[in-house]
Amino acid sequence: MNKIYGYTDYRKYLEDYYDFKKSQGKGFSFRQFSRKCGFSSPNFIKLVIEGQRNLSPDSVEKVVKGLDITGSELEYFRILVKLNQENKNEIKAIYFDQLKKITPYEKRRQLDTESVEYLSHWIYPVLREMAAQADFRDDPYWISRRLTGRATVKDIRKALQFLIHHGFIIKNEDGYTTPDKIVLSSDEIRNLAVRQYHRTILRQAQEALDDLEVSDREFGALIITLPESSLGELKDKLKQFRKDIHEWAMAQNDSPAQDEQVIQYNFQMFPQSRKAAKS
Repeated sequence: MNKIYGYTDYRKYLEDYYDFKKSQGKGFSFRQFSRKCGFSSPNFIKLVIEGQRNLSPDSVEKVVKGLDITGSELEYFRILVKLNQENKNEIKAIYFDQLKKITPYEKRRQLDTESVEYLSHWIYPVLREMAAQADFRDDPYWISRRLTGRATVKDIRKALQFLIHHGFIIKNEDGYTTPDKIVLSSDEIRNLAVRQYHRTILRQAQEALDDLEVSDREFGALIITLPESSLGELKDKLKQFRKDIHEWAMAQNDSPAQDEQVIQYNFQMFPQSRKAAKS
């Protein structure tokens, strides 16, 4: 059985453990698994794996004894349960950082740590876009003069080193290329990273409201009333508009110009009132 490091779903780990024991040909069953962990219910572990039950702190301690894991693997499992069962994204991020610290270096790639870090700060994707421009210079001071967002030269230097070291931008004779590298293999980590990114750019939008002239930005808001049945259609319209803008922008870049800018274009849509309770 593989070590737990790199798993992002404790239920998947329990399922793999069960399948491994089952493959040993010793008649291992969910009843035996539950009994080994000290549960009176013969199908408790099965219900946990299927997502029908969560693990309480006491249940976690029973499970780790049944799994025969110790040391940092035991701590990894405890934190992973907290990460998976937590609802608040800010706390999930704390648990994810704890997982990274106790994961051996050679296993960290399985946690998608580089992609999560990339989406954790607005400067990473912005520099990645800038690096593809014809006039780009990998000089932190030059970059600092071109950025509108709040970033120190130290921040920029660190971000450049990160992007180059992890292959988000690749230097060649003509400058830099930007390969498609962001692949998040786990739903848990994907949701964590994407929510973290949206919070980051929302904070930056607040700063832009104060830092930029009205002529250099466009902020707007619209309050509308819709029947619940039209919400899906509204989301589809926004997705299509976002796609149209992207295709239009790509067409503008067919002939690289010297006056290119990196633009942040945000979309947010959310209900401001609750649905009426059904009688």
